[in-house]
Amino acid sequence: MISTFRLLAAACIALFAFSAFADDPPAIPRAERDTRTQEKRADLMGRVTAVSPDGHSLTLSMPPRPGADGQPAARDAQGEQAVVLLSDKTKMLFFGVSDGRAHPEAGQMAMVWLEEGTKDQAARVRFMKREGEERADIQGRITAVSDDGKTITVETKDHDQVTGKVDLHLAPYTQSLYYGVDQDAAKPTTDYLVIAWLEKGSKDVPARIRFMKNERDAAAR
Repeated sequence: MISTFRLLAAACIALFAFSAFADDPPAIPRAERDTRTQEKRADLMGRVTAVSPDGHSLTLSMPPRPGADGQPAARDAQGEQAVVLLSDKTKMLFFGVSDGRAHPEAGQMAMVWLEEGTKDQAARVRFMKREGEERADIQGRITAVSDDGKTITVETKDHDQVTGKVDLHLAPYTQSLYYGVDQDAAKPTTDYLVIAWLEKGSKDVPARIRFMKNERDAAAR
């Protein structure tokens, strides 16, 4: 399949090894690593343990820092807590979230880049959840979404060549996750990239489907 979909598949398969966060700090998601060269390392990385009722701040639980000699922290070392402030200017992206869940929540992993000169004001935040998947049945780009959001038309491609279109019907049990979407944009949307795993015996009903904002095509336009 085309490289864009390989990136999306990689994001779904190996994007987040964050459940072992205390052992290793998270890497930049591959789908973004390919479009960002020499990106500055995040200032704060950890698990979201609390979000304020107004959504304007969150608490991060971070793993213990390495020793001064660069060696891993001692087993009994204590982690740190940090309160991060969010504003209307904070750029937030969400990876691995389900329908309608593109907002900060406890349990997510977060990478935070602070505003220059501040210790707690976030300029950018990536929120992530871990996931692992096998090879998908359908890969492509959404060209249409029904009014009720339950049917999407996907243009499939192979090596940059359009191979056809297929209508996918999202059932109540279809598990949907979203990657790299803006805040409150976790819903089927025209031009999102998708990969889908069909229900056994079905040709058009996904058991699982993953959506990703199509940054590359958007930039080209």
